[in-house]
Parts: sequence; structure tokens; C-alpha cells
Amino acid sequence: MTFLQPTALWLLGLIPVVVLIHLLRASPERRIVPSAFLWRGLKHDPDAARRWRPPPPTLALLLQILTIAALAVALAFPRLTAPPGRHVVVLLDASASMLATDAQPTRFGAAIGQARMLLAGLSPTDVATIVRVGPRPTTLANAVDPLAAQAALGDAKPGGGAAAMREALFFAADLARRAPDRDAELVVLSDGAFADPGDLAALGVPVSFETIGQNGENRAVTSLSVARQPGATGALTALAQITNYSDRAARVPVRMLADDIQQESRDVDLPARGRVVVTFNVPAGSRRVAAAVGGGDSLPADDSAEVAVEAGFARQVLLVSSNPVVMQRALRAIPDLRVDVVTPDRYHGAGAEIVVLDGVIPERLPRGQMLLVNPPPGRDFLPVKGLLGAVQFSDFDPRHPLLNAVDLSAARLAQAAQIQAPTWARVVAEAPGGPLILEGQESGRSVIVFGFDPAQSGFEKLIGFPLLVSNAVAQLGGGALSPSLPPGRPAILPVAPGVAEVTLDEPDGSRRALPLKDGLARIEGLELPGRYTVRERGSGAGEARMFAVNVADEVESQIAPRPRPAVEAPSAVRTAEIPTPFEPWPLLIGFGLLALSVEWWRAGRRG
Repeated sequence: MTFLQPTALWLLGLIPVVVLIHLLRASPERRIVPSAFLWRGLKHDPDAARRWRPPPPTLALLLQILTIAALAVALAFPRLTAPPGRHVVVLLDASASMLATDAQPTRFGAAIGQARMLLAGLSPTDVATIVRVGPRPTTLANAVDPLAAQAALGDAKPGGGAAAMREALFFAADLARRAPDRDAELVVLSDGAFADPGDLAALGVPVSFETIGQNGENRAVTSLSVARQPGATGALTALAQITNYSDRAARVPVRMLADDIQQESRDVDLPARGRVVVTFNVPAGSRRVAAAVGGGDSLPADDSAEVAVEAGFARQVLLVSSNPVVMQRALRAIPDLRVDVVTPDRYHGAGAEIVVLDGVIPERLPRGQMLLVNPPPGRDFLPVKGLLGAVQFSDFDPRHPLLNAVDLSAARLAQAAQIQAPTWARVVAEAPGGPLILEGQESGRSVIVFGFDPAQSGFEKLIGFPLLVSNAVAQLGGGALSPSLPPGRPAILPVAPGVAEVTLDEPDGSRRALPLKDGLARIEGLELPGRYTVRERGSGAGEARMFAVNVADEVESQIAPRPRPAVEAPSAVRTAEIPTPFEPWPLLIGFGLLALSVEWWRAGRRG
């Protein structure tokens, strides 16, 4: 114990003064007797009268001594030091795989229960932070006591998107380091079904992974698209990719529905750890197409997928190109897509829902979503250092939505641009000389980059090229309501003049208003799988528009629990040597005032 104002302890010298006062003014004990005449004959002993006697130990004396002692020690500002409290950061995996039912009630529910037990084991001097890990990490409680953290767990909800675990770990480590007087640690409650977070040595905070889940039995609709039948005007075909993540082959029923009415059902043989593409004819005039695989697995959320086929709401694409033949052919093969073409010299920054810039990057960029093809050098927006010849893809992410059903391993490019990846972009595929396919968010819009000229690369002759363009349009179409969206991706919807209000009906039955700005409605928080409906009100309002959010994610559908090794922090970063101070002077002042009040009350009763 240390004292910040030790001179205040001189007030303890008042205790002998109080004892002396009680000694001089000690009052004899009063007793009622019937008569005192028998005492007259007793001799008075002067020596006995002068003998010193201590004051009687009365309650008043005790209360006064305690009051002086408590106030004197309190005014000296004592400080107690204790071992440092901990700062425990709990990361809750809220991705689609945590909806699996092999734990009760779900893996996410089991993670909540485990988090409650962890918080119950903390001491009162510890603090806790709760981070929900979805497509973006969010804080539910930050450096609060364990009881407040327990209450915050009630607000945690699972989603249908992927878990941005690496981003969440560095986000949580930054929160932990904001309390340098505590020994921080990160605890991840997850099934491990997330992309490899890479090297975590730079975290500086120890991490432990608690694995949730038991088995990996799952079958999923991992892709669903609708395409025009070659040579048939208006005829459409649905292609559903069904994937089996079990080590055992399975025979499952697959159903195709159009406008919620079952059109066809067939049994499909799925090989172990394999996939099958199933095709269906779509009835003319259908507006929604869905595929569903028979249940019985642990993750019902990915057993179905849905896309919208709304001819009345054809998406608009503006192609800016000097040689548009190849890109125009690939774009016009996509259903419900209206393609307008303009040369670079006639383009003045006008936009559309999606703008494809082929071989040009204008000074004035469009506001909407962009697909950059064969970017030229000399632009700060996307630096190009030169050209690469005889290019082969050396590394790519086959799980990325852009590469769905696209095999780049056999692709060869005659030439490609040597791109320096900007900070806003993520590399999807690359060659030894640099990235070839990139995607990212820049100034609130989605941007995809193909770093090669389709007309000269030779890639346009392969079936993978139109599929790549279709995937890019589907991903960028999230900016203006594509037929389906991956969970967690925002969407930007152009709004006609005269529209006063735009609302969104969500799959759980709730409805919320969307903010309007500059003729655009931005839709965020689309994590719940299912069907959404956009409704407009006002003089320029159109019909209600529907779109779906599907899980359809290879990483999330591989639900087999994957234990992750713990990460140790460098010893130089740990802060266990810093003690946690505790100042008890407010308690002492309160005790002193209470003792003084009792003494006054007792004195008042005695009169």
C-alpha cells in the first residue's frame, strides 16, 4: 500500500485527544438504589480517588476513534496495487457455416453459450470486448465488465456471409492494445471454416481458437445461373452446380422451381468430394428461378439458391470501347442485360448501372460500378508499368465468385498489362509478372479489372471467358440489384426522379427505409439469406423489384470443423508487469461518515 498524501496521517493524533476528553469527562455509571444512608459510615480514601483509571470503553468512544482513523487514512489517499486485470477479446464467428445444426441449437448458439461460460470465469477486475466476425467485424461491447459483456451477447446474431477473420483479428488486436495496463488475449469461437488468415505474427497479442462443431456432412447448391439457349429466342436454361462435401457418395433429389412452383425434380448421383452441374429448362415468362437439393445434412442454409429473371427490369450496361466486338458479344449473351456502346472520344462521363471501360480510363470516372478491361498506362487510378508477353496464370483463388466455374489453369494469354495493384484492390488471379484480375471497392463503388485485351489474348476463344464476364457482371450487378447477391455485399440502386421513399422487405419479415442520396439508394447489411423486395413510393415509382441473397460459398459450405493452432505473442509486447491500482479512499470516507452519523444519532437519543 502507498499513500499519495501521507501528511494527512497526522490527523491520527486526534485519537489521544478524544481519549483524554473521555477520561476527564467520564461520567459514573448510574444505578437506582432504594436508599444511600448505609454509605454514610464508609471512610473516604483520598489515595483511591487519585488513582488513574482508563475511560470506560463506551460505544461513543469507539465510533469517534473509528471516524477519525477512517477520515485520516482516506485523506492520505491510499493506493493498493494488485496483479494486472485481463482484457479478453472474444471473437464470435457469425458466418454461414455457424448456422450448421450439428451443435445445439446451432454452432452459433453453442458459441454464445461458450462465450457466456468464458465471461463467467473472469474476475471483477477483468474487462471483456465482444467482436462479431461477419463480412466486416463489428464491436458489440468494448472493454466493459464481464456482466455488461454478458448482456451484449444477447444482441449477437448469425449471418449468411463469409467471416473476414484476418481483418477481424487485427481489428481486435488494435482494440486490445488500447488498454496497455492489462494483459490482453484474443479468444476466437469458430468452426474454423474461414479462409486462411495468413501470417499472424504481427498481431502482438496471443490468440486461442476454440473449435465449434462436430461433423462436415453437407451438400450445397454452390452456383445457380440462368442463360439463353443458343439459337432459341427468349428460351432460358438454368444451370445449378451441386457439390457434395462428404467423404461418401450420395444420391439426392434436386428440384427446380419457377415462381415458387416446382417444375421438375430428379435424383442426382453425387460423388464423394465431387460436384455435378444440373441443367433445367426455364418456362417462358418466369421471373424467379430456384434450385434446391434434398435436405438431411447439417447446413440447411446452402441447400437452395434463387435468382431473379425479370425482363421488365433489364440491367443497363454502357460499353466504352474502340473495338467492342468481343466484349459486346460476351455481354449480350447475359440475360436481361441491355448493352449500349460508345467510342472513347464520345464518352463524357455519363454513367449506367455498370460501365465497361475497354482499353480506356477517362479523366472523369463514372459514378457507378466499373469493369476495366485492358487498362492503358498513364493513369494514377490504376498504374500500368508496361506489357507482359506469353502470360500464364500462376496463382488464383478458385473460390472467388469471379472464378465460379472458370478454370484458369489451362488459359494462356498472348499479352497482358503489367499492373501495379492499388491499395483498394484485391488480387484474384496473377502471373509471375503481376496481377491479371483484381476487384475491390473504391470511393463506394465496386471495381473489377481484367488486365488483358480479350481481342488479342486468345482467352476469348475459351468457354471460360464468357463465364468470367458473366460472373463479373453478376458481382458488379450487386450495385444495382443483380439477380442474386452474396451475403454481406452492398448494393447501389439508381432511383428515378419523383421517387420519395424506397423501402426494403427482408426475409425475416422486417421492413426498413433506404437512404436516398444523389438519385441513388444504398442497400447494406444484406447478410440474411433469402428473398428481398425493394418498393418505391412517389410519382416516379416503379413496380416492386425482387432479388435473392444466397450462401453459395465454397468456403462456408465446407463445414467440417478445422482446429486452428494458437498464436503466441512476442514476450516484448506482453504487459503483465504493469499492476492494476485500486484506491479505497472513497470507501473509507463513506465508512467514516457512517460512523459519525451513528454517533450523532446515539448522542441525540441520550439527550
